[in-house]
Amino acid sequence: MAKTGFVSEAGAHGFAFDGPGSTHFSITVVLVEEENRREVEEGFRRLRERNFPGGVISSPAGNSGIVQRREFLDELNKLDFSFHALLVDKRKLHQKSPLQYKGTFYKFLSGLIYNNLYRTVPDLSIVANELGTPEFMESFRRYIHENHQVDLFSPATFTFSTGEEVELLQLAGFIGESLNLFHAGLSEMDLEQELAGKCVGVNRWPEGYVPYTVDTEGMVADAQDEAITAAAQLRARDYLERYAGSEDPVVRSRMVFVEYLLMVFTYNYKTRFIHTYELLQHLNSYKYENYTEHRFRSLVVGPVRDEGVLIVSSSAGYKLPCSTRDIYNFFNYYNQQIQPMLARLGQCHRALELATGGELNVLEQPEYDNLKKLLAKFS
Repeated sequence: MAKTGFVSEAGAHGFAFDGPGSTHFSITVVLVEEENRREVEEGFRRLRERNFPGGVISSPAGNSGIVQRREFLDELNKLDFSFHALLVDKRKLHQKSPLQYKGTFYKFLSGLIYNNLYRTVPDLSIVANELGTPEFMESFRRYIHENHQVDLFSPATFTFSTGEEVELLQLAGFIGESLNLFHAGLSEMDLEQELAGKCVGVNRWPEGYVPYTVDTEGMVADAQDEAITAAAQLRARDYLERYAGSEDPVVRSRMVFVEYLLMVFTYNYKTRFIHTYELLQHLNSYKYENYTEHRFRSLVVGPVRDEGVLIVSSSAGYKLPCSTRDIYNFFNYYNQQIQPMLARLGQCHRALELATGGELNVLEQPEYDNLKKLLAKFS
C-alpha cells in the first residue's frame, strides 16, 4: 500500500554546542498510508489547535508543561501514523571531518535514513523540509534520486515544502526536537517510550563499536592496528585540507572520493569495503566529471594513492586500512597481479635476447637495475 513519508530535521549543522539540544541532530520521518493521510492531517490539526492555541508545537528544555504534553501524546497515539528517526550525537563526530561542510553534512546524514527507507518501505513518496538555497535543494534532490532510490523503473516522488502547508512536517519536527532534548539530558520526555506503538526505530549514529578490531573470523586486534588506523585517518584528512577550496573538477572529484572513504571508515564500519559501483554512483552525483570504472581508477584512485593517502583494495572494493590484516591482504592482492606482470616482462626479455643473439638486452639500461633484480626471481 502506498505510503508518504514527511521528513523534517531538528537541530542544525555545526559544532557550536551553546543552545538547548545543540549537541544532537535528528532526521525524523512520519509515515502515513496515503489513503489515511487526510484523516491523520485533520486529526493532528485539531490536536494542535486544542493543546497549543498559538499553533506552534515546541519541546522546551526542562519539564514545564509536562502533564499537558503527556495528554497531547496520549491523543497522538490515537492517530494512524508511525515514525522512524536518525539521531546523531554531534559530540562524537570529528569536527575536522568532511561533515564540517554543510552540504556534505546534510547529504551524508540524509542518505543514511533515505537509504534505509527506500530499501524497506515499498511504494514510498517523500515530502521533505527545505534545507537551503534552491540550488542546494536541486543538488540534494539529484543526490537522493541517484543514490538512494532502488526502483529505477518506478521512482517514487520526492518533493520539498516549507512546512507551512504540510501539517505532518510539523509533527516530524516536534518528534525530532523532543528526541534531541531527551538525549541531551534536557527533558524527561522520552518519545520512544511515550509513542512506543508508533516508533518503528530510532537509529543512533555514529554507531558504537570496539575500535581497531577486525570483525571477520574472530581475529583479535594486532598491536599495530591502532597506528595503522590513525595513519589512515590522518593522511586522508591531510589530503582534504591541502586541497580545500580547489576549483579543479578532477581534484574536487578526488576529494569527494576521499571524503566518502573517510566517513564510512570513521562513522560506519572500519572493515567495510565500498564497491566501485557505489563509489561511482556517489561521485557522479556531484556532476564534476562523468566517471567510468577506468577513468575512476586512473584519474581518481591512482593519483590519490600517489599523494600518499592509504587506500587498500580487494575484489570487494576500496577502504582505508584499519589493521595488519588489511595491509597483508592488500599486499597479497597486488602481489597476485604484479607477479604475473613481472613474469611476462621476464619472458619478453628472454625471448628478445634469444632472438637477437644477445644484442638486445633491455635490462642493461641503468634505469632498469631495480627491475632486473625483481625479474631475477622469475628466471
